[in-house]
Amino acid sequence: MFFFVLILGSSLAYGQTSEESKLYDNANESFRNGQYKEAIIIYDKILEQIPDNQATLRMKGIAHSNLGNHEESLRQFFMVLQHQPNDVVALTAMGAGFGNLGEYHEAHYYFEKALEQKPKSKVIQNYKEFTERVIAKYPYIATEKPEKTYKTGLIHIPQWIKPVAKWWSEDKIEDSEFVKALHFLLEKEIIQIQLIPKSTQTSSTIPLWVKDNAGWWAEDKINDRDFVSGIQYMMENGIIKIKISKYNEDIHKEQQREWFDKYLRNISKNISDEKRYIEYANPSADVIKKFLRDYIKWNFEEEVKSASGKFPDPSYEVINDTYLIHYKVFINDQPTGLPLDHVSTLQDSFVFWEEQELTINDKKAKINFEVIQNKHEANIWITWVVRDLGEGVLGHAHLGKGVVEVTLGDYSCDGSFQLYDVSSVKQIMTHELGHSIGLPHIEDTTNIMHPSMSPEYAYCLLS
Repeated sequence: MFFFVLILGSSLAYGQTSEESKLYDNANESFRNGQYKEAIIIYDKILEQIPDNQATLRMKGIAHSNLGNHEESLRQFFMVLQHQPNDVVALTAMGAGFGNLGEYHEAHYYFEKALEQKPKSKVIQNYKEFTERVIAKYPYIATEKPEKTYKTGLIHIPQWIKPVAKWWSEDKIEDSEFVKALHFLLEKEIIQIQLIPKSTQTSSTIPLWVKDNAGWWAEDKINDRDFVSGIQYMMENGIIKIKISKYNEDIHKEQQREWFDKYLRNISKNISDEKRYIEYANPSADVIKKFLRDYIKWNFEEEVKSASGKFPDPSYEVINDTYLIHYKVFINDQPTGLPLDHVSTLQDSFVFWEEQELTINDKKAKINFEVIQNKHEANIWITWVVRDLGEGVLGHAHLGKGVVEVTLGDYSCDGSFQLYDVSSVKQIMTHELGHSIGLPHIEDTTNIMHPSMSPEYAYCLLS
């Protein structure tokens, strides 16, 4: 059998006292045990003392997600991104959250941003592929984002800037030159407006409406406030980069959160009005439901409890002083509509052992597998399960012949059931298949028959 230990490692990012560290440990213990409501209560106590603590906001966000509170989860990760725009966990969690609300295009945007930060992540790639499949299958109208309005406060713009704005609107001045001039005027406080920090969603292109606004303002067709909205857009999108005071930054972050809340309210209303089809981004919980609908069919639990003696022995022959051992294998059916194709990797496990040269009674031995449909003739029965096989146990097999069971996931990543990725399932299957042909555990950590491994997860945000 496989055994493994996976410890949830996360710590307070800054400013913690011994009391807050103890609270954090207590919260994470509740989290690991799937007691998410209790964990959230403790995370809130920490945030009362350290309101912007990123580690706590992340854990609270995942706890809300696991409870199905997707809007509240998104709020936590939005706050993380306000401080750390490239945080991979937050970007991925935003994608998962929007996917759980049926906003698949917005979800896809965040998964792409996350992949920019961590291009080789299987978890993020799985989520991205999920959104692409759903978008292709179920066209829908995305919820329109509310218009962003800013509390502009005091505005002072000298009149002599109007001719310059007019020339820019008529393409007599390059964009880069006008942006450089605005940056100088803002930095020297010749133009005085409320400054806006850069957001997580940036653009290097100046929209036509911003340039049109500049021309209309120069001709007195719009007021100062409308012209300022274009300048603030360029700040928010990183076109104009300027140092922002802590006071102005805090005001803007609060405005951003108000805007995001309005966006979430609009999504919620659309879900209710449209009766929108929603396919959840993380299918792990749905996989459990599929297996529980016909528990006996998918599990060999009773056969595992009995000895393997009732299984027929594999046949063999000796050719050129080499044992050729022939195993007949029955492969159990799997529920339809599973999100990951783990069954197809079984052939790779077969090939791995068929290519090995083993030794039996001082003679060389080669293995051959044949898949058959009659259970009573099979030397090996193979199935994949989601039930608990025991703490830290990823699979088990009778030695030499009998039943092979491999679990598809566990509760160790975040306290909820999480699917392993396909490569981990294949590795576990190859190991257990080794037992079924008579191989014991080996101490060499590089050998497939080493008794421990740490599986990787397909969708867990903490993996």
